[in-house]
Amino acid sequence: MYTLKNKIKAKLYAYFFWQTNVGEYLNKLFDLSVFLKYSFRENRFKNKENVEAFLTKQYHIIEKGLALPESRKYFGKPKIKNLILEANKYIFRYGKDRIVKNIQDTLKVYLDRNIGLEENDKYFYDLIANFISGNNGESNGGVKRVQKLEIHNAINFDYEKFVKSRSSVRFFSTKNILDTDVHKAIEFARFAPSVCNRQSWKVHYYKDRSIMDKLLKLQNGNNGFNQSINKLLIVTSDVKRFTKLESNQIFVDGGLFAMSLLYSLHAQGIASCCLNTCLPYVDELSIKNEGDIPSSERLIMMIGIGMHKDTYEVAISDRVSVEEILLQH
Repeated sequence: MYTLKNKIKAKLYAYFFWQTNVGEYLNKLFDLSVFLKYSFRENRFKNKENVEAFLTKQYHIIEKGLALPESRKYFGKPKIKNLILEANKYIFRYGKDRIVKNIQDTLKVYLDRNIGLEENDKYFYDLIANFISGNNGESNGGVKRVQKLEIHNAINFDYEKFVKSRSSVRFFSTKNILDTDVHKAIEFARFAPSVCNRQSWKVHYYKDRSIMDKLLKLQNGNNGFNQSINKLLIVTSDVKRFTKLESNQIFVDGGLFAMSLLYSLHAQGIASCCLNTCLPYVDELSIKNEGDIPSSERLIMMIGIGMHKDTYEVAISDRVSVEEILLQH
């Protein structure tokens, strides 16, 4: 039973968090504890996701080197040797998969670009050649050639009209959202940039009304329109994909993906409302528990979604001028 004593404790708890600095300190300690528990250090991995993130980070360094205007001949030897060593350990533990194929594709391009490597360093050449042997099929690693005309054709639409037509909606129609449209929006959103292409994002998709109500109540910033929300998304970033000095990058990458997702939903004709997750860590833990979200993931934001009504109102949300944003140096 929720007694008067419990109510008093809850009030004191709320004051403790929101009216003093102690709560901020505790939240930062929670940030640090999650980061230290799940992030990785090079050659010190705790799980498969750590190794995948490390391998992606390392092979993407090679991709970036290959994409430079003039790649230095035979660049990155120590990194490539270590990449192959760790990739072979990964294959032994987990088998060959998409990550391994991407590494092989990237190193194949490296050999193609570095003619004469066999004479310059036969051991290094053979190391790469043996690792990529038997690799075939469509290439998903390395570099690709882009024509300026392709970009021109891709951006040949009214972008200003598109971005200015998106608003946070708090008044949805009763029409049901199709799962296929949500899937398509995520398909497009996944092309958002991320640190070393590690793509830490997850999208938790909720359709059950009772679960949605519990999660929205914990977020506590959706009063007055929560019942019109048709489906609920929670965007997270997995800490397992990050390494030292990247605790802030968790939220940078998550924010980049979330914005990409909002535009992708808009392109599918799905209305959305961003619901922040700036909460005491105990509430984050409650949301994870109710939403079946792994403890290694950090909340980026909730997104309430629904279909547009024929006519509705949104906040004007006036913007500051470019002059207030742009600081020329």
